[in-house]
Amino acid sequence: MSNTDRKSVSYIVNAVAALLGIIGVICYFLSGDDKSEMTDTFVTALVYVPYIVAVLCSLVGLFYANGLVKIAAFALYFFSLAAWGMTQAGYIVNVFMGLDGNTFSFAYILTFLCTIAAAVLSVVAAAVKKKA
Repeated sequence: MSNTDRKSVSYIVNAVAALLGIIGVICYFLSGDDKSEMTDTFVTALVYVPYIVAVLCSLVGLFYANGLVKIAAFALYFFSLAAWGMTQAGYIVNVFMGLDGNTFSFAYILTFLCTIAAAVLSVVAAAVKKKA
C-alpha cells in the first residue's frame, strides 16, 4: 500500500468506521444482557457474529481499495443493527414504559450510535475516492 492510499479520504473514513465498529461490538458485549431479568434480552451470536465480520471487512478495506469490501461491511453492520433491534425490542419497550426503573446505559447508547455511524461511514468510504 502506497503512502498516497493512506492519505485518501476513503481510507480515513474507513479507518474511522472500523474503529467505531470495534467500540460498538465491545459495548454490545458489555450492555447486551438485561441484568434485571425482566425481559428475555441477552447477548446473541445473531448480532455479534455479523458485527465482528463487518469489523473485519472494514479492516480488510484498509488494505484493499475495492469498494465492494466496504459495501459488504455496510451490509453486515446494517444486518447487525436490525438483529440488535429485534433482540433488544423487549428491553427498549421496558425502558420506555418505565415499569421497573431500567435505563439505557452509556454503553447501550454507544452500541446503537457506533453501529449506525460505522454503517454510514462504510458506504461513504466506498463512494469517495478523493485524496486528502
